[in-house]
Amino acid sequence: MELRPELMPPVLDAAVVARLAKLADRLDRARPGEWEHDLTEFNSLADTAISFEEFQGIYGGAGHQAWVRRVLYYKWIRPAPGVTKAELVEVVRRAMPTNEYFEEHEAYMAVFDANVPLERASNLIFYPPNYDASTNTWGDGRPIAEYDPTPEQIVEWALAPGQATGD
Repeated sequence: MELRPELMPPVLDAAVVARLAKLADRLDRARPGEWEHDLTEFNSLADTAISFEEFQGIYGGAGHQAWVRRVLYYKWIRPAPGVTKAELVEVVRRAMPTNEYFEEHEAYMAVFDANVPLERASNLIFYPPNYDASTNTWGDGRPIAEYDPTPEQIVEWALAPGQATGD
């Protein structure tokens, strides 16, 4: 299915992403007195107001470039008017990290999150709506290994009133 431009992720400037990732790396490893200029440059270039503390521990996650891309996607992506369930299903299909859109899956996660009322709805791609992190199971005790939702199920859960996601 073709998606209309409002549901496509923005094209990020590779040079800007690289510069921001370099700054994020330095901020992630900075000691007291070594970070103020880099933080000012990062926030100016990204048009954000991220605190120094938010950069701590990025290295242990997905990496600085992936983190920067996530920050930029969530900053720039806005809800599309009149989005349909069929469009949301296609967005979720593209957001699933095991498809031909792998390089952009996080961008499509941001598109999905922006277009449904459920906060952090993209978590439903990885965790059931009643996920229990303490036991790594569904709320009814099924092991997380049995979680294999379709894009249609994820959209239904994200649009269901009162739905909660696991973290």
